[in-house]
Amino acid sequence: MTSRRSLLGTAAVALVAVTLAVASAAPAAAPSGTDLWGGPGAKGTGANGAKFDTTVTVSSIAAANGSVDFLAGGAVVATLPFTLTGQGVASIATPAALDGMGAFLYHVRSDAAVSAWSETYNDTPAGRYSTSFTAFPVSDFLTAGDEAWGGGADASGSTDPGRARTNVGVLCSPYGAQGCNVEWAAFDGGTLIGSAVLYAAQGSAAQQPLATLVPASAEKANLAIRARVSSGSAMPYAVKNDNLTSDGAGIPLSVVRSAFSTAPTISSFTITPLTGCSPLTALATWITTGADHVNITGAAGDLPASGSTNITVVATGDVILTAVASSGATATQPKRVDVNPPTDPPTPSPSSVVAGTGQTITGVLPINVGAVTAAFTRQDSTGSTFTINGNLFTYKAGSAIGTDVVTLTSQGFCGPATATFTAKIVLPGTPVVTSFTSNPPRGCGATTNVVLTWTTENVTGVDIDIAPAPYRLSPNGSAGATITGTTTANLTAYGAFGAGKATAALAIPVDPQPYVPILTPNSVITTANGPSVFVTATGVPDPTLLRIVPIQNRSGGFFQYTSTPGVFGYTPGFLGGPTVVDIYRVFFTNGCGAQYAEFTAHVQ
Repeated sequence: MTSRRSLLGTAAVALVAVTLAVASAAPAAAPSGTDLWGGPGAKGTGANGAKFDTTVTVSSIAAANGSVDFLAGGAVVATLPFTLTGQGVASIATPAALDGMGAFLYHVRSDAAVSAWSETYNDTPAGRYSTSFTAFPVSDFLTAGDEAWGGGADASGSTDPGRARTNVGVLCSPYGAQGCNVEWAAFDGGTLIGSAVLYAAQGSAAQQPLATLVPASAEKANLAIRARVSSGSAMPYAVKNDNLTSDGAGIPLSVVRSAFSTAPTISSFTITPLTGCSPLTALATWITTGADHVNITGAAGDLPASGSTNITVVATGDVILTAVASSGATATQPKRVDVNPPTDPPTPSPSSVVAGTGQTITGVLPINVGAVTAAFTRQDSTGSTFTINGNLFTYKAGSAIGTDVVTLTSQGFCGPATATFTAKIVLPGTPVVTSFTSNPPRGCGATTNVVLTWTTENVTGVDIDIAPAPYRLSPNGSAGATITGTTTANLTAYGAFGAGKATAALAIPVDPQPYVPILTPNSVITTANGPSVFVTATGVPDPTLLRIVPIQNRSGGFFQYTSTPGVFGYTPGFLGGPTVVDIYRVFFTNGCGAQYAEFTAHVQ
């Protein structure tokens, strides 16, 4: 960083009366370039009759055309052009639009290399004083982790000879990813006596008296000062104004790049329990320092810097906490969670059959499920049996038609698991429709194309009333159809040799349009641990189909269903603040797709 001679006096942001460096002070040698930054400047009337005004001077060896942007409050307030001949100089007065806006920074852009500096005048009843600022290239801005040191600061209000007041500030580039946080610290005899953070929004300037920002420095002289940038693209500065003579001078600051880490620290991270069966619901609790928010494997959205939340773990592995600082730096800590898989169900193969009376069916069971027990949970066929021998099973249909259902149970570390074997018993040769489905199962709009798929037993062919084929379809297969509204497809299956026929009907609903839920209210401002709010969803034909998807839960609150379809309850958590926002989405899905409305809660 180049030495910054000259800076505004006490609280230029508020334009209070201060005195600046004497007019005879010349600017330091300025760097040249086509993209330069400078400041702070000020324009307007302060206290005690003081009046501020700033002039930006641009010079070049060769001809140049360019402009000066004046930035305050995070935006370009005014832009003035300049044209220079060879070895030319242009003086650009601060536009009236900056009057009363407090401290500002300026940006010089040119099609040829130029040098630039600014001079800020302070007219007071005691005379005119001024101070100069050299412009600097964008590469001089400090970034997160950089620091700057200076010495000889005085935080006195005394007018004794040699006593002075020091003001510290920051110019914040609009090109950074976020605003500028700069920690100013004061040292007396090598001992830290206090520190505080000064913030400036992107594209703005901010400053305070050192004695105000760090109260422990008040009335102390010959102090060392340090500026540390924790976020943003910043130019720290400091100015020392003599209380008796009103002379002012910038305190040179020496820069150390990447002097410290801006990464947050994780003080503790626990998960309870650390073992269990999948899916395992566990409570994660954490404490961090210096983090803006955290992310945890298995938890949706950004979480508070410290807090707790329930997570779901489905497989053994590391659950990782990632703490994210405002600078973007991160710190991580893993926590291993051992999860036992759920007990495998003893799914038989085949699991569903059509059998004639008295017919025997054999099959297999999985070999990795251990001992399996079987019991009829429905037995329409008189005398039917189901036996297991190792991983083989034998089913024999009884003498009566109907449906048999056998429930198979296996025991594992994570409890029992079940599967079923289903047999439909028919008279030998009787036609049977074993399945009849549509893809998609629901339609949307004026017309919908669907694919109908079916399987049968003891059938020579089928007819489907909505299928366009002019001939009888095969016993098992698929066919396309176009429907123009909610439709019932009727399938007729014909048995061999006049053995009769079987029928099946399939309802295919068609939704006229997608529906977007309307939430009332859809946004609230509340307090941490505040009262619950009831949210009503309208605008959908069937509120029982509404589903909640959490997006962000920084307060630790709850958004949940109530006993009334379409009514939800929101309860804020225990963590609040000016930036804590909870976000939930309520989805409605039909044949036309998924639509949602968003509910936000600002928890203070």
